[in-house]
Amino acid sequence: MLNEARAAAALNHPNIVTIYEVGRQTMEPDAKIDFIAMGFVPGRTLHDSIKAAAPVPLDEVLHYAIQIADAMVAAHTAGITHRDLKPANIIVTEKRRVKVLDFGIAQRLGGPGDLEKTRTADLESSFGVGGLGTLRYMSPEQVQNKTVDTRSDIFAR
Repeated sequence: MLNEARAAAALNHPNIVTIYEVGRQTMEPDAKIDFIAMGFVPGRTLHDSIKAAAPVPLDEVLHYAIQIADAMVAAHTAGITHRDLKPANIIVTEKRRVKVLDFGIAQRLGGPGDLEKTRTADLESSFGVGGLGTLRYMSPEQVQNKTVDTRSDIFAR
């Protein structure tokens, strides 16, 4: 939903990509495209970084994990659940800075700072997606379209 993406755009954290604009563009009378315009982050995905350095040294794993956890604490404190947290949605810069990307199916949890549970959005109301995330990283609640909260991001690893 556009509202969730706009809420994610309000996040200001060094480990979360900057979102500059969220909107809907009408292309034809019945064709609309939802979009998120975000800052360019040079680097490669955590997925590619892991593949290139396997096995990844423990100090490197911890370095990335702490930054990802910091980003998720900021999002969760603001009442946002990412819902598609995975190595392909995390960029590692040349200076080893982690940036969490792709809040396209993020979900608002009541309001800022309110960590009450909420229902997952259905396929039609999800912002800019044809699904609700990447099955391999989805929590059981998300797969079953049950109540989802911040624990779904923790489940994603």
